[in-house]
Amino acid sequence: MNPNTVAIVQARVGSTRLPGKVLKDLVGLPLLARVVRRTARASRPDEVVVAIPEASTDDSLARLCHAYGWPCFRGSEDDVLDRYYRAATEYGAESVVRITSDCPLVDPGIVDQVVDLFLQGEWDYVSNTLAPRTYPRGLDVEVFTFDALRLAWKEDSNPAWREHVT
Repeated sequence: MNPNTVAIVQARVGSTRLPGKVLKDLVGLPLLARVVRRTARASRPDEVVVAIPEASTDDSLARLCHAYGWPCFRGSEDDVLDRYYRAATEYGAESVVRITSDCPLVDPGIVDQVVDLFLQGEWDYVSNTLAPRTYPRGLDVEVFTFDALRLAWKEDSNPAWREHVT
């Protein structure tokens, strides 16, 4: 039996370079909708969850998730590692697929390939982002065990690292 595999799409309104970018229109849909829909087309994750900050500035994201019927978890704005850990805990993830909300061309086939590779071995972490890069930026997929996530959550105290999860 395969572990419960949950894709978690991290999103926030407070981007410093392009504020509100996940809500920007991209060919008739918000950027976040493009990312979540493409991620949901992958067959290997059992569920796709959007993890957003609990800050009131991100209420628009919560409304968007509700409007589309997406599971939505709200957690720390700056401690994204904590947000991932708590979302994975709430949704019973044994394996976590990390997707960022600024990759509208995330490829469902690549998501499935990375998850399949992860599930075939006894890996803690599998990704298509490691050097030397063989995939273009924007097609990033990372998969890791809940146990590895929990260990990082418990052991990592560096705020800069906790902001970036992996």
